[in-house]
Amino acid sequence: MTSTSMLPSISKSRWTYALHDDSKAESLEKMRRFRFDVLPIRSSDGSYRKCFKTIEWGIFTIGNIVEHRIGHDDCLDQLTKIENVIEAFAEKERNYFFLRDRNEITGLINISDLNSKQVYLFAYNLIASLELAMGRLINESGFDDSELIRIFESNNKSVKPLVRYRREIKKNLDHKFIECAYLGDMAWIIIEKKLFRKIKISKNEFESSVKLINKLRNISAHPVNSLIKGRSSVIELNQAVSRVRIIMKEINDYLKERC
Repeated sequence: MTSTSMLPSISKSRWTYALHDDSKAESLEKMRRFRFDVLPIRSSDGSYRKCFKTIEWGIFTIGNIVEHRIGHDDCLDQLTKIENVIEAFAEKERNYFFLRDRNEITGLINISDLNSKQVYLFAYNLIASLELAMGRLINESGFDDSELIRIFESNNKSVKPLVRYRREIKKNLDHKFIECAYLGDMAWIIIEKKLFRKIKISKNEFESSVKLINKLRNISAHPVNSLIKGRSSVIELNQAVSRVRIIMKEINDYLKERC
């Protein structure tokens, strides 16, 4: 990680590199030994303007590596937000980006680096913010605890929120029912009470969004599971983040109009 960036990257001060006068075979040996698909080339002046990279990811043969000049499309600003890095990986279909500060290369981030604590925390906090927004939508729609308990009981819905709520009440804790509901429970309330209409999202769009977001929630809540398992994982992650942003914006806009 660079000193000025919170991205899960490798700083040029710590990376393995090829020297400008190293042969292709010598560079390949480093790539094969460390299983690096990208190997920066250090110029005689200490800067990095080129790299060796594999043509086909994960294949370390002399015919599968090329020398590549690092261009604008190969780079992201080192202060790019995690959310925008995810978007760049998904939309540009790349496996790596160099990080830069103005015109200086400062680090490197690979697609596998998205399986990091920083990205898991980003996802977890994003989902938590969505759950808070959904809870506000339900509360501001005038449903009290007795009504929420009734619809869960009458529809034979998951008993977990009821169990959690009654356990808190026995402890004499003044919690509202919605505080004991998770994302899936709140999504069910929003669908059951047709609150999706208030935030200008169709039922089908809301349901498909929640399905994708809930998958991200389950992974980010259990970080022993890999967030990124392939290109489709990056695309799904980017879609989930986008759906969260859309739903939160619509909820916040609706609640502002009510003020």
